Amino acid sequence: MRKKYMILFCALVLVSSCTKEQADYIKVAGIVDGDIFTVKAAVAGKIEVMNIKEGLPVKKDDILIEVNSEKLLNQLEGLSIRKKEINVNRKKINNKIKLLKSNLKYWKQQVERFQRLREKESISGDKLEKAELQLEEVETSLFDAQQSLSSLSIQSENISNQEQHLKLLLEDHVITSPVSGVVLEKFLSEGEIVFPGAAVADILDIESLYVEAFIEGEEISQLELGQEISILLDGLEEKVFSGRISYFGRKAEFSPKYIISEKERKSLLYQVKIRIDKDREFFKIGMPVTVQIRK
Repeated sequence: MRKKYMILFCALVLVSSCTKEQADYIKVAGIVDGDIFTVKAAVAGKIEVMNIKEGLPVKKDDILIEVNSEKLLNQLEGLSIRKKEINVNRKKINNKIKLLKSNLKYWKQQVERFQRLREKESISGDKLEKAELQLEEVETSLFDAQQSLSSLSIQSENISNQEQHLKLLLEDHVITSPVSGVVLEKFLSEGEIVFPGAAVADILDIESLYVEAFIEGEEISQLELGQEISILLDGLEEKVFSGRISYFGRKAEFSPKYIISEKERKSLLYQVKIRIDKDREFFKIGMPVTVQIRK
């Protein structure tokens, strides 16, 4: 009889212990979720390179696809040739200007000398007029050369602007990953024709992973932002993962739109988001988990 009472006592202690432990924690089911980025094409063309495989990780700024850019490269090459031609012409014009300035100096001196001689009637007026005409011709040629040099500068600036525009377009032909994460799904394959705005792939931002759970209204008041919680995964019961509450829903779920009774109030659920601290590689989007929160 004493042995029977002893077993009953132990059972009551065990039940009491379990009940107390359960009372100290809030346990609810949750679902792993995260931010998904849909990568889209910016230009039209044939996909030449595809570095996307579903389920594999990618790093921020990794090249995902390259769209054929042969036309742009040909245009850039054409502009490069034009720039070389402009540089050659610029050198020729600068040499011409240098020579014309030297001639200008010479004919100015000649005109001044002939004017002095003409005042003394040592030379004829025709000789002075020819010198003045020669000076005017040199001045005109110098002006034209300087205008040509300015025109080359304008052409060079226009080419630089075109180059910059083409290089920006060229960047649009290379699509990179906006975040570090995992490729969930790809929508195109190498060799296909892509169009502007077409979805290329969905990428899960691994840093954004969180657990979404719903807590009863009477328990939500016991929680606070930043509070540390435990996350349990099926199949990994021996390992406890940590997270922190990062968001409380503003509205109750599954509630009538207007006034509710006290009985209905008890069944209200509030959305809670829990940011996963570390070991995110164990979590997969859509995975069911158990959230354990100490009261």
